[in-house]
Amino acid sequence: MSRIWAIVLNTFREAVRDRILHGVVGLASALLVFTLALGELSLDQQLRVVEDIGLASISFFSVVVAIFLGSSLLYKEIERKTLYVILPKPIRRWQFLVGKFGGIVLTGLVFVAIMGGIQLGVMALQRGAPMGVAFGGLAVFVVTLVVLLRKVSDPIAALVPLALVFFGAGVAFAGAVHVDVALVGRALLLDVGEIAVLTAVALFFSSFSTPFLTGGFTFGIWLVGRSAQAMADMRSELLTDEVRTALHGLARVVPNFDLFVPGHATLVAAEAGGPWVYVGTTMLYAAAYCVALLVLASAVFARRDFV
Repeated sequence: MSRIWAIVLNTFREAVRDRILHGVVGLASALLVFTLALGELSLDQQLRVVEDIGLASISFFSVVVAIFLGSSLLYKEIERKTLYVILPKPIRRWQFLVGKFGGIVLTGLVFVAIMGGIQLGVMALQRGAPMGVAFGGLAVFVVTLVVLLRKVSDPIAALVPLALVFFGAGVAFAGAVHVDVALVGRALLLDVGEIAVLTAVALFFSSFSTPFLTGGFTFGIWLVGRSAQAMADMRSELLTDEVRTALHGLARVVPNFDLFVPGHATLVAAEAGGPWVYVGTTMLYAAAYCVALLVLASAVFARRDFV
């Protein structure tokens, strides 16, 4: 277990140093703040617009992060030949792959936590929270981050608790003005589940393919998973019975990514045990797919010849 954890931390450090990831974080943050202006364009639905666009943006950028990291990090180990140094050591290939998976998911968790904190802050501002408190808290976070980067022996690992603290501050700030924090939390947890499944899909393709093809295959799986069931349920004369049957079969095999972006009503509904039951069953669904995909990826990776 310690070997896997070491690979998780090493993968996390490698991921957060990537400048492309920094650009994604900056772009996503700017878009979340911009939703304040978009909300003002609506009539009496400002908070709903900020909430819907913000959560949709976090979901989209989470997908980008998962596909980018999942399709590139394993290949980088092979391209730089660092894998040739690691594999002769007492570590199995499946442990290496699981460690990579854990590191990417951990990176995604930190990304979602930071974006979630910003989203809650933006929603609180839209609800009338004092702007001075928001910017004061952001300044404290930036100063703390700078101090940690200079003083802590492992500043990269310190990002995990710091991101969780930042999210907790956003929860407290938004809860003070009665923002539906639980709804946002459920949506963000589902984003983490989607990241996990996409990472597992990307690592499966990455175990035998190039980054470009892996990214394309993973994006295609995600696109089909978001639309296959809806297309299969379409009542159109343009779809023959054969095509509809094929779509139904595809919807059963491909991960149903539509489950991770339910509508507003699903996240607040009290029927069928409540929204947390829906989130719990969806996360179990994600865990089952991750295990199956990682087993397949490990089997393929174990047979790959690196000589």
